[in-house]
Amino acid sequence: MTPAEILGQPLTLANGSTLPNRIVKSALSETLGSTSLRVTPRLPVLYQRWAAGGSGLLMTGNVMVDRRHIGEPNNVVLEDDRDMAMLRQWAEAGQSGGGQIWMQLNHPGKQAPIVINSAPIAPSALPLKPELKRYFAMPRAMTEADIQDVIERFARAASLAQQAGFNGVQIHAAHGYLLSQFLS
Repeated sequence: MTPAEILGQPLTLANGSTLPNRIVKSALSETLGSTSLRVTPRLPVLYQRWAAGGSGLLMTGNVMVDRRHIGEPNNVVLEDDRDMAMLRQWAEAGQSGGGQIWMQLNHPGKQAPIVINSAPIAPSALPLKPELKRYFAMPRAMTEADIQDVIERFARAASLAQQAGFNGVQIHAAHGYLLSQFLS
């Protein structure tokens, strides 16, 4: 079998989900949300175009779980069902080519630019990097209540993504964001 034939084969994941092929569009931050951090029509349009390319899986970019803590302007924040109609359009657009769409959920922790968040939270009150202190504020160490709140926010966002019709979620635990900060 050629590499192209292998890429075109279905793939069953450990979670039981079967992708129609092995081509994945990885997550990236689109910053196509509104200035009020809501889903805009530009997201379904973009994902419908990507879906037409035939990927087995489209991974969305950063969808934040807390509007008080975003990574960049125009992120989408998923805290409640106020955007459910647009979320459903986004999910349907991502599936329109026959593949799946998974929502990437994220919390930046201390990796939020100071112009966006002057009071970030993190596992401990340590700066991102001392040489970056003019770009990133000193975080406040999270309390147990803060940790429980973040857990609940990830769970709520995942449930809302499922209700909207997304096939799955990816919890962003890399690139220095909050969950990566706990691992580091």
